Amino acid sequence: MANEPATPPPRDDAEETKHLREELDRRRAEGDAREAKEAVAEQLKNRVALAAIVLTTALSFIGNIRGNRAGAITQHNDASTQARRQSAELWAYYQTKLAERTSLELAHDRVRLDLKKRGLSRDDPSIKLEALKLTEYEERIRDFDSDTQQVFYRVQDLAKQDDAERREVVEPARAVERYELASKLITLALILLSVTILSTQLWLFFAGLGLGAIGVLLAFDGYFLFF
Repeated sequence: MANEPATPPPRDDAEETKHLREELDRRRAEGDAREAKEAVAEQLKNRVALAAIVLTTALSFIGNIRGNRAGAITQHNDASTQARRQSAELWAYYQTKLAERTSLELAHDRVRLDLKKRGLSRDDPSIKLEALKLTEYEERIRDFDSDTQQVFYRVQDLAKQDDAERREVVEPARAVERYELASKLITLALILLSVTILSTQLWLFFAGLGLGAIGVLLAFDGYFLFF
């Protein structure tokens, strides 16, 4: 009968078995690849977690040291400011004392000139009042000299203290700059490591690890100030 459809030839059992085996092998290969990928991802996550713990600990340590150095800077700056303020106050006092001494010297010289014009000596019994004034002026001038000398030396000491406090700030300030840069690098490294967990990109892990290592080295340099 010409209009009847042709009957498909029967499939060979061997060919069917072959197709089944290929399908099983393909699924097994996909499963192995998936397991290998998951194992790599899990291993990467473990490494990221370990690196994050180390960097977080380093960041906390750096923050503590930076706080100590910043406190030292504040302490030295306060001491320097106080020394400058005391020095300015004492210098103003010193200038006032010098002006008072000058006034006493003028008064002393006027009395002496007046006695000289009158032809009288200091030992003359008739000028006891003037002699007492001269003695008083001389005593006060000596007192002023003693006081102003002490004030002048104290001003010099305060100036040296101010200079010393300024010098003490230099190294802690350098260290704080390095700690701040190290903290920023380590923070950026932690961000990259966080992204690594989401993307499972190995290059992000190494980039974060590299930045973290640079940050730790900068922190060591801030502590020891090699450069």
